[in-house]
Amino acid sequence: MAKILFDIAVANGTAGLPDAHLVMEVSPHVFSYALLDNAKNLLHLRFYELDALNNPELAKELNGIILTDEVMKSDIPKKTFLYNFPESQLIPEQYFNTGAGHDLIELFHGDLNKGITLSERIEGSTQYNVFRVPEEVHTLLQDSFSNSHYWHYYSLWMQCSQQQMHAKPTWLSVMFYPNRMLVAIVKEKQLQLVQSYVYEAAEDVGYYLLNICDQLQLSPQDTPVILSGMIDVSSALYTEIFKYFGQVELEGYPGEKPGPALLDYPDHFFSPLLKLAICVS
Repeated sequence: MAKILFDIAVANGTAGLPDAHLVMEVSPHVFSYALLDNAKNLLHLRFYELDALNNPELAKELNGIILTDEVMKSDIPKKTFLYNFPESQLIPEQYFNTGAGHDLIELFHGDLNKGITLSERIEGSTQYNVFRVPEEVHTLLQDSFSNSHYWHYYSLWMQCSQQQMHAKPTWLSVMFYPNRMLVAIVKEKQLQLVQSYVYEAAEDVGYYLLNICDQLQLSPQDTPVILSGMIDVSSALYTEIFKYFGQVELEGYPGEKPGPALLDYPDHFFSPLLKLAICVS
């Protein structure tokens, strides 16, 4: 059953917002959304934790949220979904073939999880993202919100990081969820990796990140590491990363922080979703 983890209302009500934009992140274990006005100011932020064990259960949980969540039921004309499912593969433009997407995903990710294969070009890049989404989830969202748009999370993440790529030629970005992290690495302004990892202990995270640096011949002491999402600076997880990496920083809030509603939360907690919501609005 879906459980609300965070519910932050910056403005009261959603009536009278004809130009508002609802940006929703859909993943196997978390559903979250940010509601922005036409000036890209945050109005409402909500995170749900999901406990579905398979794709039909996930679609059922999401349908329950759609039917009961007052913001989701509001007449908001612009809605965008960000699919954050790990079965994704980046393909150089010269090798991209729309008809080969299904076989490519099964080759790299297997056929245990069934779904629909989609693809999109990453703007500002010479790569395509081919990805798989549970068919039950895609059908539900398309039927419930016929005029909505969708992206894969990795595609938009990379598109919105173009400015960061120019500022720092090499960097490692880690976005944390409960027992899961997304890792993106750019080396000399070239994207090297975007991948999801499941972890149980802090030591798992240290092992994964050090192994990635070793494979890509990056120095842990000299490579900037940008952390965001659900990580506490007083946790064993943060200590483990800080122990091995010499340039660790927390991602800041994208833009001006909207009033007292978010003051009790660290800037990096919600920066990933808010950054993408602002980018796509």
